[in-house]
Amino acid sequence: MAQPLRDSANPVRDLFDATAHHVSLKLTCRGCRRARIFPAAALWWLFKRKGWTDWLRDVPKHFKCRVCDRRHPALDVVNEAANDDSLPLPSEIDWKHELRRRR
Repeated sequence: MAQPLRDSANPVRDLFDATAHHVSLKLTCRGCRRARIFPAAALWWLFKRKGWTDWLRDVPKHFKCRVCDRRHPALDVVNEAANDDSLPLPSEIDWKHELRRRR
């Protein structure tokens, strides 16, 4: 019998949490159903550099589909490999600085 999934004591609420949990974020267009999977660290680094809030509920409003130009894609937290490497990852120094800042 399969064990039910337990809720984490530290839920994923923002891009920093997603990065710390080593998950990816899947953005799916609500029009043409095109899906891209980004490493959470790349999205966190983009939002940090732009000064945008990194709450997961705010992420979709900053994206639009490259195919049909529809805005606000669906967002899912997934344990899949990223298939989009167009965004740069933070350097190890920047990531460790953020970890120290949040302790």
